[in-house]
Amino acid sequence: MPLVDTTQAVNPNLLDHAGSKWRSMIRIDTTGGDVDDVSDHIFRFMPERLIYAEGDSWFDKFTPLPHGGMNLLDSIRLPFVSAVVDVSHIGDEVRSMVQGHQARQTRAMFKLFDFHAILLSAGGNDLKNVFAELFAAKAANDRGFTSDWQPQDLDKLANPRSYTQFFEEVIHNIGRFVDLRNSSENDTTRKAPIFVHGYDYFQPRDAGATVFAGSRIGTGPWLYPSMHDAGLTPAQMRSAADAVIDELNDQLKATVAKMANVHVIDARGLLTPANPAATGSNADWMDEIHPNKQGFTKLAQNRWDVPLARKLGWEPSAGDLVPSVQPTNFSTALGPQPIQMA
Repeated sequence: MPLVDTTQAVNPNLLDHAGSKWRSMIRIDTTGGDVDDVSDHIFRFMPERLIYAEGDSWFDKFTPLPHGGMNLLDSIRLPFVSAVVDVSHIGDEVRSMVQGHQARQTRAMFKLFDFHAILLSAGGNDLKNVFAELFAAKAANDRGFTSDWQPQDLDKLANPRSYTQFFEEVIHNIGRFVDLRNSSENDTTRKAPIFVHGYDYFQPRDAGATVFAGSRIGTGPWLYPSMHDAGLTPAQMRSAADAVIDELNDQLKATVAKMANVHVIDARGLLTPANPAATGSNADWMDEIHPNKQGFTKLAQNRWDVPLARKLGWEPSAGDLVPSVQPTNFSTALGPQPIQMA
């Protein structure tokens, strides 16, 4: 399947008036997999389109109180009364989504309900673990690194191909998730398109997630401490992070985008990276690895709304579309690299 066309966005005139049919999705939270609760919500709201969302904190994030909208599901707008059954878990790796309770939950949902689209946010927590394993290996003088950081080591960090093996299991497990859809006994769900996304370039920095706005209560930062302790400069941190992002996106393009009725959204280059010295929300990022509301809105409007709406049956009329915002922030892995958009 081709990559998602990200060259068009919804005309803002369709979104920004009182009578607009474009609206956010009704979220049905069911991390416990309560089928009866989903049925009750469907009966109450009678959505025109039903969507299933499995994933990590880009979908399901405990946003800083009292702020909201700090996740992708809240930012997406569709021209239908749509409900999204959200079974996402903060901190999930892809393997958790395709085994045990979560796999059984998904099978049950796919069997019982007519889903018109399936959204998957996967790989972000695996990405964090790449660095944990990498720097642990460095401390143990493994994987061909020298005892101190040398130029050749920094070249390894900034080379996307250094991370190929880290994501092989991620790609394999995304395939297992696709198999869950393909094996569904529900005809509508079995034919539902799956949307998978990569991640955008970010600046590793001393900025963790917060539970209460303005406080330091929360988790993270996730990459910055080990990179800082290793003596990397902000530019070297950014190059290493860019390389990991590039490798994940390249593997999604090479394998996942070729699976039947699976669509890969390339988010790279859209968001403005935070200042390396910023310890709170800055530019398009709330913390080290999560966009803020502005960032998620930018992602939804320029990468998600149009392709998802079209797959759900929207047929744009003349003037309904405008050019989307295209990449302006390019990879610093092995030097600036152009992004090949669909």
